[in-house]
Amino acid sequence: MKNISRAFLLSLPILAFSAQSYAIPVSYGTTSHNTTQWQELADTANGDQYGVSWTVDNGVTWGRDDLFVGQTVKFKFNMHKDNVGTHYADHLGAWLDWGQDGTFDSSDQIVYGEHVISTKKNVVNTAVESALGTNRTPDTPDIVFFSDDFYLTNAHIGETWLRAIVTCSHSMISNWDNQWKPKNKNNYQSLLGPTGHYYQGETEEWKITILAVPEPSSFLLLGLGLAGLVVARKRK
Repeated sequence: MKNISRAFLLSLPILAFSAQSYAIPVSYGTTSHNTTQWQELADTANGDQYGVSWTVDNGVTWGRDDLFVGQTVKFKFNMHKDNVGTHYADHLGAWLDWGQDGTFDSSDQIVYGEHVISTKKNVVNTAVESALGTNRTPDTPDIVFFSDDFYLTNAHIGETWLRAIVTCSHSMISNWDNQWKPKNKNNYQSLLGPTGHYYQGETEEWKITILAVPEPSSFLLLGLGLAGLVVARKRK
């Protein structure tokens, strides 16, 4: 599990950034996993160990800066896979505590994504995959999911948390054969909750700060203060 507060980034490609780690409040509950071999949150194509990022300029740049009222934000979730599996699908769920009440509920879900691997039990979908079998690099090792756009208002001001989970169908269905039953194939979004133990996969948690836009007078005072520092430095 990755617990992160903020990471500062100007633009892609993602190479390096600073991040501070904080423990998510216990009121949000917990998630756990045993292995990330088949699903992990990471943007390996750009050398980024984290899989969650967001944009406020319609996808021109992706980063993890603080957000401001008046911006429209979209979230991106990069999932990476090392091994080929024969489970029904890979799944992503993400929740953001918009109400800042210290819990995740169904109204906080900002995205659900599903990447189907095998339409039939234990049958990989391509001839190449079938010939080579499992435990090799997948044909699609990197998968990207996006949220809708969210316009930030004064009601969003404050600090809150985002949790993203990637896992597989079998981690939600104890009986392997039941992954392909219609009652489950049409119901995985409700089966993937923001808490619990999912054998495969990974969880990332981000502390997000949403700020009010400073008044113009504040910018003016800041400018005057900086100008004063420059004058004082020159005199010295």
